[in-house]
Amino acid sequence: MVGAALLTCALLVAACDSDMSSGATAPSTSPSSPSSSLTSSVPAQLPKQTLTFGVVGSADEIESYRQMAALFAPLNRQVTVQIQSWPNDVAMMAAFREGTKLPDVVLASRRDLTWLTEHQAVQPVDQLLDDRGFDFGDEYPRSSLTAFSSNNHLDCLPYGIAPSVIFYNKALVKLGRIRTDPPTPGQGWSLEQFAAAGRWAVVHHRDIAGAYVEPSLAGVAPFLYSGGGQLFNDTDPPTSLTFSEETNQQSLDRTVGVLGRPRMSLTPEQLSERSAVQWFRQGKLAMLEGSRDIVPQLRTQLGLEFDVMPMPSLGTSATVGGLTGLCVSANARDAATAADFLVYASSPEALGVVASGGYLQPANQTVALSDDFQQPGRLPEHASVFTFSVKSMVYPPLIGKWEELDEAVNPLIDRLLRGRPAGVPRTSRRIDRASFGVLGPTFGPSVTASPSGSGQSAG
Repeated sequence: MVGAALLTCALLVAACDSDMSSGATAPSTSPSSPSSSLTSSVPAQLPKQTLTFGVVGSADEIESYRQMAALFAPLNRQVTVQIQSWPNDVAMMAAFREGTKLPDVVLASRRDLTWLTEHQAVQPVDQLLDDRGFDFGDEYPRSSLTAFSSNNHLDCLPYGIAPSVIFYNKALVKLGRIRTDPPTPGQGWSLEQFAAAGRWAVVHHRDIAGAYVEPSLAGVAPFLYSGGGQLFNDTDPPTSLTFSEETNQQSLDRTVGVLGRPRMSLTPEQLSERSAVQWFRQGKLAMLEGSRDIVPQLRTQLGLEFDVMPMPSLGTSATVGGLTGLCVSANARDAATAADFLVYASSPEALGVVASGGYLQPANQTVALSDDFQQPGRLPEHASVFTFSVKSMVYPPLIGKWEELDEAVNPLIDRLLRGRPAGVPRTSRRIDRASFGVLGPTFGPSVTASPSGSGQSAG
């Protein structure tokens, strides 16, 4: 695997870093020896530099990156880090597509990696990191390195990782009061235990919804992967989703049977009034699928007591989520300085500054297990669920049409999750056909094609 090769390479380079002499040269009797060799060499101060760093997020998130970047102090150089920011990934990538120059270093989502590499907008970072003796050790999940790799190169250094988990309102969900097979807080649970928690909440509280799973590919993917299925029919390149594949059909039957129950999910009318996060904050939603980045706004809600559980299992533990990486622009003004910034920004000290803001879940597992991220004494109590869910993350293949795919299939997924198990086969076939229209090969006007309806599971 590419990830294994990169990991091994990094370890070997770290162990075999070039031996550079730091001692003074002994006096030479040769008349041709320069007299300067008799004195210690002191590197001259390099000219001042400006490094641009691109990030996305809310004002508070961006401020945490600004604080971290302000502490960047490489030896013998005075570097000013200039922050360039966008509200979200979509806005940032739209700017790049319209011709905005990439910052020297940019924090980019894996979803956008295909565009960045196809347009040669970024340069591989593996050699830059190797030259600096960067030691991956056991701190980065191998899967995250593989996910940011192509053509035997590490395109970006994993920085943030955000597995989907289940948030629950502790006033509405009492796990210990579920009579049959109650789940243990902070531990794994089955789909049936998740369903029981939702039923208990709506039976014992008026005017609330039991759970909200986003009706999207990202929202439903954990249930398919956990049931033993795959999301796409191939890995390189996929041409269709595989919702109508037999294993996925069984998982969808079970999932729809839970989420489609009366009062279990928020209605379209409720979602037109407020977002799912807002309903959760107001105590009208018992459980919510989400990731670490919503924690700071939940903490600001007076009286809200919440905790987290892993995604429910249909057989095996599985989840999906966002992955961001530090990428170096192909046209960086100084690639060496940019690489130095990557090493600095990924250090425990620098990552701790960002993680303490509560938004970012570090890909570096040492920092993810530290108090900077776990934040003992603050909600949620079982923050370790975020960290240990990383082991269950599944990364879909890289595609360059995520936005088009979401637009084509998410309305159908919404219909699927709001329906009944009897409607799963028909809607699943429609989802697969819609995905083929986005991902499938292009034919002439007189030729039509459609997926077989039973995609081959990716390996």
